[in-house]
Amino acid sequence: MVLLLAAAFPAYAHGFPADAPLAEREPAPKAEGVACQEAAPEGEEMAPPRRHVWRALGEVTAANAAIWSVNRFIRKRDWAEVSPETWGRNLTGGFEWDADKFTANQLDHPYHGGIYYNIGRDNGLSYWEAAPLTFLGSLQWEVFGENNPPSANDVINTSIGGLAVGEVLYRLSSMILDNGSTGWERTGREVAAGLLNPGRGFSRVVRGEAWRVGPTPREWTPSHFAGFGRAGYLQEGDAAGGQAGPGRLVVGLGMRHGDPFVDDFRKPFDSFSVDASLILRKGHFLGQADAQGLLAVTSLVQRPRWQVLLGAYQFYDFVDIGTYQVGAQSFSGSLLYRHVLTGTMDVRAALDLRGVALAAISTNPSETNERGYDYGPGVGVTLRAALGSWPWEYFGVELETSWIHTLDGVVKDHLIHEGRLHADIPVFRGLGLGGSLQLFRRDSLISNEKRDPQQTPRFQVFVSWH
Repeated sequence: MVLLLAAAFPAYAHGFPADAPLAEREPAPKAEGVACQEAAPEGEEMAPPRRHVWRALGEVTAANAAIWSVNRFIRKRDWAEVSPETWGRNLTGGFEWDADKFTANQLDHPYHGGIYYNIGRDNGLSYWEAAPLTFLGSLQWEVFGENNPPSANDVINTSIGGLAVGEVLYRLSSMILDNGSTGWERTGREVAAGLLNPGRGFSRVVRGEAWRVGPTPREWTPSHFAGFGRAGYLQEGDAAGGQAGPGRLVVGLGMRHGDPFVDDFRKPFDSFSVDASLILRKGHFLGQADAQGLLAVTSLVQRPRWQVLLGAYQFYDFVDIGTYQVGAQSFSGSLLYRHVLTGTMDVRAALDLRGVALAAISTNPSETNERGYDYGPGVGVTLRAALGSWPWEYFGVELETSWIHTLDGVVKDHLIHEGRLHADIPVFRGLGLGGSLQLFRRDSLISNEKRDPQQTPRFQVFVSWH
């Protein structure tokens, strides 16, 4: 799917990271999507940055070796006891679908993939070029870092999820870094960026960029960026059982980077959004998270007060609500619409036709396999619409339906439906009051040909700050 998108939008397939090692300055025609690290003399452009492919592969190998060493010699993990015999077996054997926990496969592996991805980005590779390196890093770990057989779901989640998670971390760490700073400020910025983005922090140390003073690329500061938060009360329920679950404290965090309707789009993820909900409960706190990054876009209709764009998105989705769990890596072709009402107020809508590379869906405990959830690809459609003033959405609606065909699990097919209505009304300056109503429904066709529906409604009220 990534290669198809690169072929469909070739103009965006050759962007370079802003802090990649630069070639010697020489006159060169300006290429779309190429970032210059410093201002060149008038009439002269910086050459594209060098791609250090072999160094990137070496750093990925070193990162895998370091992580393996910690697990083998410090944490004493049984699965880290590898030998040439296990390597040979993994190289000649086939792939399996592992039985790891949902959070390990749908959270930990995409984050791990982001480490590989950012090592590539920091060595001069673009989004598209860092994708094969992320895949190779994941494959290297599956074959040589564990004594378990290589896992198909791990490779997919690490590789594709690593692209989305990795590029978001790359953009956010860029906003922290300042190549012109020195002393304690420089140390603090490098440490903070390294904690947020370990892959990039490791690579900057290897390359000496962590202490080298120089110009800070202008593109590290986006034209439009906004962060916001919510805190309130969440009530979950089981519509099928007719019972309400316990009320909980919920904290929501989100960000918007770039605006596809008004910014000059040059590279994948110049425009992206992230939303996450943290719930006070036992175990991990993440209840829901999604990230969507614009890979490419072109204008279809441009009028004084309204626009229609055609875009391609990458999506990362994670939902863990009671017994309802869904995690997915997907791509879409999308129609984007904006109509300006007055001032900064506008109506925005999007229609996404998704191709789901891999989704994980929880199954009924009475029918479950050892893992507790099924794996498979699928297709879906999403409709999003909102009234507001960027990035503040005053009223919004989201509807999504997906069909997932199980490749490994106990259920033949899944139909997933998600709906959300929300309001967030400005009260005073950056403060708002709001609420949302969500419904998650899963219709599963189990082995005896009976449908097994499950509905999980959620209601929350909150105070927001923007």
